[in-house]
Amino acid sequence: MKGFLLMITFLTRIPIKINFKYKSEDFLNAIFMMPLVGLIIGGFMYLVALSSRCFDKPVVSVFIWVCYIWITGGLHIDGLADSIDGVFSNRGKERALEIMKDSRVGTFGVLAIFLVYALNIVLTSYVEIGYIILTPIVGRCCAVFAASISVYARPENGMGKGIIETCGTKEAVLAIMITAVASYLCVGVEALAILLWIILLTIGLVKYFTNRIGGMTGDTIGFTVEFMQSIFLLISYVVITLTKALPA
Repeated sequence: MKGFLLMITFLTRIPIKINFKYKSEDFLNAIFMMPLVGLIIGGFMYLVALSSRCFDKPVVSVFIWVCYIWITGGLHIDGLADSIDGVFSNRGKERALEIMKDSRVGTFGVLAIFLVYALNIVLTSYVEIGYIILTPIVGRCCAVFAASISVYARPENGMGKGIIETCGTKEAVLAIMITAVASYLCVGVEALAILLWIILLTIGLVKYFTNRIGGMTGDTIGFTVEFMQSIFLLISYVVITLTKALPA
């Protein structure tokens, strides 16, 4: 329970007013619970989505993602921007890692944030509420899975080192199981099929980062969360659209 509470305080802005001694081991041992924190975030997004009874869906979509940014504190957005600025800069490994450590956000990083959230807002207007709840769960599941099949890219210590070195097969399996159960309960069998595609795409993403910078970092984990959330919404939208288009 302590590890789960630490995970909530790290991944969200939810105040946990329980005093206990912090131990990094407790936090790292709870890494597989990241999808459960995603479920809490999805719950807040669900509550905001209920306002569609009063407001038009496009407006509600904006509310939903404002809520997401507020509840997470924009934690992974920095990783999204830094990864775009560094990994996709067409520079060598060492220079790419230096760019990612720079606290300043480049033009491409800003554009990436804008495009990802514009896509999220548009897609959220068209998918069912179950997919909205699942989105932050899937994103954090992908982060755990990506960490479990990668190595730490930097020679020095960093935020993501402990997470990447701690995550293994057990953590990945538990995270995927939690996400699979949530997928089935929130949407159904079709969500399980989409989850499989997301896992396969995450493998490809990790391979790209490994070829590019030699592994993963805390920034690329953040990128994985944000990017795979958008990919999940996109695939979900395509599946929903094609299902409606098929003859009964």
